[in-house]
Amino acid sequence: MAAADWSRSTVVYGQQSTIDLVRNQTYNTKPLAGSKQPREEIPPNPIRFSLPQPPTTGLRPSIYVQTPAPPRLQASRVLPTKNVDQAGSSYEPPPVPLPPLLSSTPGPSQNPLLTLRHPLYGLPPRLVDNLDSLGVHAIYPWQSSCLLGKGLLTGEQNLVYTAPTGGGKSLVADILLLKRIINNPGKKGILVLPYVALVQEKLKWLRSLADGVSRDVEELSDAVPYPTWQRPTSLIRVSGFFGGSKSTVNWSDCDVAVCTIEKANSLVNAAIEDGKDSELGVLVLDELHMLNDENRGYLMELLATKLMSLDTPVQIVGMSATLPNPQLLARWLKAKFYIAKYRPIPIEEHLVYDNAIYPTANAKEFFLTATQLTAGNTVSTQRPQPLRTITRSDHRDLQNPMTNAVVALAVETALMGHGALVFCSSRLGAERMASLISDTLPINGLDQQTSDRRQDLLASLRALPGGFEATFSKTVLCGVGFHHAGLTVEERTLVAEAYDTGILRVMVATCSLAAGINLPARRVILNGARMGRDLVGPAMLRQMRGRAGRKGKDEVGETYLCCQKSDLEAVAELLEAEMPPVESCLTPEKRGIKRALLEVIGIRMASSRISLDQYVQSSLLWHTTDHTIVTGMVDESIKELIDSELIQTTEHEHCLEPTRLGMAVVASGLSPEDGIFVHSELCRALESFVMDGDMHIFYLFTPVQTSGMAEISWPTFRNELHSLDESGLRAIRLIGVNPALVDRLGNSGGSLKENTPDEIRLARVYRRAYAAFQLRDLCNEIPVHVISVKYSVPRGHIQTLAQTCHGFAAGMIKFCERMGWGMLAAVLEHMLDRLRAGARADLLEMAQVAFVKSRMARIFWENGFRSARALGEADPQTLVPVMMQAQAKKTRLQGEAAEKFKQKLLAKAEIIVNSASKLWERQQQAQWDEE
Repeated sequence: MAAADWSRSTVVYGQQSTIDLVRNQTYNTKPLAGSKQPREEIPPNPIRFSLPQPPTTGLRPSIYVQTPAPPRLQASRVLPTKNVDQAGSSYEPPPVPLPPLLSSTPGPSQNPLLTLRHPLYGLPPRLVDNLDSLGVHAIYPWQSSCLLGKGLLTGEQNLVYTAPTGGGKSLVADILLLKRIINNPGKKGILVLPYVALVQEKLKWLRSLADGVSRDVEELSDAVPYPTWQRPTSLIRVSGFFGGSKSTVNWSDCDVAVCTIEKANSLVNAAIEDGKDSELGVLVLDELHMLNDENRGYLMELLATKLMSLDTPVQIVGMSATLPNPQLLARWLKAKFYIAKYRPIPIEEHLVYDNAIYPTANAKEFFLTATQLTAGNTVSTQRPQPLRTITRSDHRDLQNPMTNAVVALAVETALMGHGALVFCSSRLGAERMASLISDTLPINGLDQQTSDRRQDLLASLRALPGGFEATFSKTVLCGVGFHHAGLTVEERTLVAEAYDTGILRVMVATCSLAAGINLPARRVILNGARMGRDLVGPAMLRQMRGRAGRKGKDEVGETYLCCQKSDLEAVAELLEAEMPPVESCLTPEKRGIKRALLEVIGIRMASSRISLDQYVQSSLLWHTTDHTIVTGMVDESIKELIDSELIQTTEHEHCLEPTRLGMAVVASGLSPEDGIFVHSELCRALESFVMDGDMHIFYLFTPVQTSGMAEISWPTFRNELHSLDESGLRAIRLIGVNPALVDRLGNSGGSLKENTPDEIRLARVYRRAYAAFQLRDLCNEIPVHVISVKYSVPRGHIQTLAQTCHGFAAGMIKFCERMGWGMLAAVLEHMLDRLRAGARADLLEMAQVAFVKSRMARIFWENGFRSARALGEADPQTLVPVMMQAQAKKTRLQGEAAEKFKQKLLAKAEIIVNSASKLWERQQQAQWDEE
C-alpha cells in the first residue's frame, strides 16, 4: 500500500458521520460514551478528532481540533452511496427525507401528572429529590398512566407490563416497590433479578434512591410493640442477597431485599416456614420472560405461585422488555397488564452485507432486502439500493467484509466521540476484534485528561491481585475494551465503569453483556448473529439491539447487523419470527413439578391433597396445560416423592408431611434429584470420612450442578492424582474415582460415556473431583492466574466456580444441620471460611481485611504483618513494596506508567490500613463486652 494511502484519515468528513450526512442535520447534544449522567452534567467538549479531508462539493470545511499520529492500521471509509446516471456521470442523491428524530414528549408544564411531585402519587419529597439528583426530573406519559392504574399505588392490584429497553420500565417498579414499603412500614419487599451483576447494579441504584427516605415508624410501633431501646429505624434499609455475597445481613435486618432468583426463593421458603410470610408486602419480578429458562425459570414460577397461595395478599409486579404474551401472565397473576411501545430515543436499524449498508425499518423490510440480496438478482430496479458503502481494504486482517464493516463502523463512532458496543460470537473473537479496532485508532493526539484517565484505568488493571489480560495493555490506551465471562469480576467491573464514564469509546463483548449489565451505546454493531455455533434467539437479539441509544446521552440509536451470505435468510427469518410465548417450566419433560410439591410440603404450606390442588391451581402450569394432564402429573410426582423417602403419609393416609431428608433438601435449596445424590454422597462420607487431609471436604462442597463446569483435561487430572499423598488417594477412591481409569483416559485422549443413569452419575463424580482440585488450590493460596494456566480454564470461570461454591456450601451446611449431622456441618463451615478467604487457616483473620486475600495475605504474613492490628498500625507507604511482591505479573514499568501503578497500590494500601484498624477495634470491643 502506498504511503499516502496508509497515512490517509479513517474519517474523511470531519466531525460528521455518513449517517449524519444522509440526515442532513446536526445534533444539539454531544453525548459522552456510555455515561449515565443527565445531559446538563455532560462535559461540553468531549475529545473529537478531525483529520485532513479531500475536497468535497457541498460539505462544510472541517474544524481542526487535533491531528493524531497515523494509526497502525487504516480502517475503511464509510461513504454515502453515489448513483450513476445514463451518461456515466456520478452524483450524490439528495438527502433522504426522514421524520423528526424525536417526537415531542410533553413535560410537566403541559401535563402536571408527569412530575412525581404531584399529590396523586403520594411520594415523600425526599424520594422525589433523590430522583432529581439521579437525573429523573419527569416521567413519560405511559409511566404516569401505568402508575395511576386503579389499586396499583395502594398495593391492592398486581401488575404485568412490558416496555422496550430504555423505555423507563424499571422506574415504574421502583416507585411501586418503595411506595408499598413507605406506606406499610411493617412490610418488606423483594426485587428479583436473574444475574448477580444486575443485582449489584440495582442494589446501588435503590440505595441511592432510598437514601434518607423515612417510613411511618409511629404506625409501625403502634402495630408491633417494641422495647424503648429496640425501636425500629425510620429509614428504609436495602440489602443484597446473592451467591458469593459476604454480607451477614439477615431477612429481619432489611426492608427491601434485592435478590437472585435462587436467593429469593430461599428467603420466601424460610419466611413461610418461620411464620413470617405476613411481613412480605410486595414482590417485583424483573426479566419476567426468564420463566421460559429451562434451568431456572421454574423457580420464578414457584416463587410467585407460593405467594398467591398465601392468606395474606402480596402485591406482585412483573416486567420485561421481551414479553410476547402478557395477557396470559396477567391472568395467571390476577393482574392488570400494560403494554408500552414508547422509546424516548428512536433506533435506526441497518443490515450490513458485502461492504454495503441497507436501511431496514422493520423485520419485514429486512427479510425483503435479505431475500433479494441472496437471490443475486442483477436487475437494478429489483435490487435494494444501499444507503452507504464501505470501501474495501487490501489489508490481510480486513479482507473479510464482515470484519471490515465492523471495524469501520466502530472506528467512525469512536472518532465522533460516541460509544460503540460490538457483539461477537465468542470470548476469543471479542478479544481479537478489540485488538483489531485498537490498531486503527490513534494513540497520540489525545487531550491530557483523556490520556490520564486511560493510564489510570490501565494502572488499576495492573494492580489487580488476580492478574489481568495482557491484551488490555494494547487496547485500553486506544479507548477500546472487551468484556466476557472469562475475565475476572474485577476486570469486568473496571472496564464496564470505564466505558460507562467515557474513558473507553468502544466495548467489544459477548452476548452475556446484553443480558447481564446495562451499558448503552450510540451504535450497536453485531458481528454476525451467532453466539458460538448457533444463531441467537429472538429474545437475545432484541436484548442486544435494544442497547442502542439512551435518553440524556443520544438523540438517536443505531444498530448494524453484519451478515455473511450463508446467514442472510436465517437472520431474516429470525428477525421476522414471533417471540416464543412464555410457558410453564413445570411440564413433565422439565421435571419442575416434583420440586414444587416438595417445597410446599417441606415448608408446611400444604399437607393434604386438597391444599396441594389449591396450590397447583395457582400455578402457570394450570393455565397452560390440560387440567387432566396436570392432575396426573401431581399423582405421579407424589408417588415418586414417597418412593424417594422425601415425603410420607401420616396415619390418616390423607395427610402428607416431609421426612427429615425432605426438609433437608428444601432447606439446602436443592432439587429432589440433586438432594438424593447429595444424601448418598454424604452417607458414604459418614461411613468413611478422610479426616487427615482436605481433599474429601473440598469434594463435598463442590457443586453438584456440573453442567457449567469446564471440560476435564484428562492429562491434568492424571497429573493431579499422581501428586496426591496417601490421604488424598484414599479420599479419591472413597468418592468413586478410579485412578486406573483416569490414567487410561489421560494416555488415550478418550472420554467418559454418559448414556445410562449410572454412567451419568459417574461422570458427575469425576467432574466434581476435577473441580475440587481447583478449589483445593484456591484455598492453598495458589493465585487464580496460575490455576487458570494449570487447568486450562479462564480466570473468570475459576472465580465463578468459587462463588457458586459459596452458595452451595452454605446449602450443604443447612442440609447437614437438618439431618442432625452437626460435626460434619462444623467441618464444612470451617472450610467455607477458607474458601471465602482463599487461604489456609492461619490467615483467616487477615483475610477479613479489605483487599487482603489469598496470596496477598501470605505475602503480608511473610513480611511480618501477621494480624489485623499489625496492618492497622502500619504506614501505607511501607505496604506498597510488599504489595508489589503479590502482583500476578512482574511487568517492568517505567516513567509515568510506573508512577501511576504505585499510586494505585498506595490507594489500596490506605484502604487496607483503615479496614484493618476498624477490624481491630471491633475485636477489642467484642473482647471488652465479654469481660
